[in-house]
Amino acid sequence: MIKINLLPTKRKPSRKITDLQKQAVLGGLILGGVITGMVLYTASLNQKIAQRQQKRDATKTKIAQQETMLKEVKNVEDEEKKVTEKINVIEQLKKNQQGPVRMLDEISRAVPTGIGITSITEAAGRININGDAFTNEDIVKFVENLKASPFFQEIYLLESMLAKEKETEIYRFKLQMKYKGV
Repeated sequence: MIKINLLPTKRKPSRKITDLQKQAVLGGLILGGVITGMVLYTASLNQKIAQRQQKRDATKTKIAQQETMLKEVKNVEDEEKKVTEKINVIEQLKKNQQGPVRMLDEISRAVPTGIGITSITEAAGRININGDAFTNEDIVKFVENLKASPFFQEIYLLESMLAKEKETEIYRFKLQMKYKGV
């Protein structure tokens, strides 16, 4: 037959929590809190780093755009400078274009009958005229007409000599003067 023991059994005494166990649990909780705090702090630092990198990238992009705009502005300024220089050259050419025409017109007005001009040259601001005349008086009249013109100054008769050409006596002369314009 089967016997059943209905008497209470010996109970094991309840375990007492020792100070060491308390300190271990407390240390574990503190360590867990510190680790959790460090993980959260690291995550917040990573988030700040990512934000600052995005801000830096945006700033670099803006700087690159401004540099291209600056290059475009410099190109426009260079083009404007070139155009201004070309306009100044054109204006100077227009001004200079009138000078020789006016000078030749004044010389042709000063030439009396009996004078033939063989060459007109300009060098270093001086105008040299070579020509032929039938008389010395024609040459003197030519010089006086040039001196009367407001466009010429420092008029000098450098040479006047008698020459023969095809059995005719003529006077060859050389003049030098300065064109001052008005």
